[in-house]
Amino acid sequence: MRDEPETLGGHAPAACRHGGRSPRTMRLAVGTVFFVTGAAFATWAARVPAVQSRLDLSAGELAVALVGLSGGAFLGLPLVGGLVSRYGSRTVLCAGMAAYLGALASLPHVPDLAVLTAALALFACGNTAVDVAMNTQGVLVERAYGRPVLGGFHAMFSLGGITGATAGGLAASAGVGIRAHFTVAALVLLVVAGAAATALAPDPPGAGGRGRPDPLLALPGPGLWIPGLVAFCALMGEGVVNDWGAVYLKEETGASPGAAGLGYAVFSAGMVIGRLTADRLRARLGTVRFTLLCALLAGAGALIPILAPTTQAGFAGYALLGLGMAAVIPLVFAHAAALRPERTGSSIAAVSAVGYVGFLAGPPVIGALAEATTLRWAMLVLPALMAVMAALAPRLRRT
Repeated sequence: MRDEPETLGGHAPAACRHGGRSPRTMRLAVGTVFFVTGAAFATWAARVPAVQSRLDLSAGELAVALVGLSGGAFLGLPLVGGLVSRYGSRTVLCAGMAAYLGALASLPHVPDLAVLTAALALFACGNTAVDVAMNTQGVLVERAYGRPVLGGFHAMFSLGGITGATAGGLAASAGVGIRAHFTVAALVLLVVAGAAATALAPDPPGAGGRGRPDPLLALPGPGLWIPGLVAFCALMGEGVVNDWGAVYLKEETGASPGAAGLGYAVFSAGMVIGRLTADRLRARLGTVRFTLLCALLAGAGALIPILAPTTQAGFAGYALLGLGMAAVIPLVFAHAAALRPERTGSSIAAVSAVGYVGFLAGPPVIGALAEATTLRWAMLVLPALMAVMAALAPRLRRT
C-alpha cells in the first residue's frame, strides 16, 4: 500500500450533518478548548513555588504531591476511552473540564500535603478526560474538513500554555496571591470553555450509549501498538527535554541559569511552529513520510548539543527537537482514530496510555544513566528514541 498524501475527503459530506454547525464554527470551538486546557495547566505550573511555600513543603514533600499528578493522569487514561464511547466526547469533555478547573480553583485552599496530593490527582484525572475527549473532537472536525487540522489544535494548546505561564509570571511579580489568581483564572477559563462547548461537534451514531459501547478499560488492540510505540518514543523524548534539557545546558555547556531556562523556551517555540505548520505537511507527505521527517529533524536536533556541547549548539538543537517532535502526537492520534473510526475515543486513550508510560519513564532513565556514566552520554537516549521512531514509521502504513 502506498503512503498517499493524507486527505479525508471521504468524510467531507458529513460536515453538513453536524447539527447545523459549520466545520469552521466547530474548529473554533475545539481550538478554544485546547487553548483553555493549556492555559489551565500552565496556571498551576507557573505558581508551583507559591503553593510549595504556602504549605511549607520540602522538595521531597513536593515530589510526593507530584506523584498524585502523574498517578492520576496515568490511572485515568485507560478508563477515559470507554467513557467517551459510552457517553460521548462532548459529555466527557464537559464533565472533565468541570473537574479540571474545579480542582485548579481548590489547590490554594488545601490544608496539607495529603489533600494537595488528592487534589492534584483530581486535577490530573480531569485533564486526562479533557485531553482524550478534545482530541476525539479534533478528529471529528478533521473528518468534517476532509483534511488534517489536528496539529493546529495542539498549537492552540501550546499557545494557551504560553499565555497561562505569562499570566502566572505577571501575577507572581505583582504579588497577587494564588487564591485570587487561581480562582479568577478558573472562573474565566470555565466561562470561555462553556461558551465553546455549545459549538462542539456532535458525536457520531453509536457514541453516547447508542449501539454497543467499548469496554470501560481501553487498552491497545490490534493495529494500535505501533502508533502507541511511536507515541512512547515521542513522549519519552519530550519528558526528557522537559526535566533534563535545562540541566544539560547548565552542566554540560556551561550556560548560565537564565540561558539554560531560555533553552526550554526555544524548544517550546519550535513545538508551536511545528504544530502550526504540521497539517499542511502531513496532508502533502502522508503519514509514513511525515513521521520519518519528524524523526530525522528531532534526531538531528538531539545529536547537535551532544556532538557540540556549547550553549549556541544547544539552542539550535532544541529548536530542531521542538520542530521534529511537535506533530508526532497529533499525527498518531489521527492515525489511530482512522484505524478504528467507530471507536475514536478508546483508540486515542489506548495510544495515549502507551505514550504516557514513556513520558513518565524518560526522566528517571536519564537520571540513572547519568549517575552511571555522565549526563552527556545519557542524553544519547534521545537520538536513539528518534531512530526507533524512524524504524517504526514504515509499519504505520500496514497498521
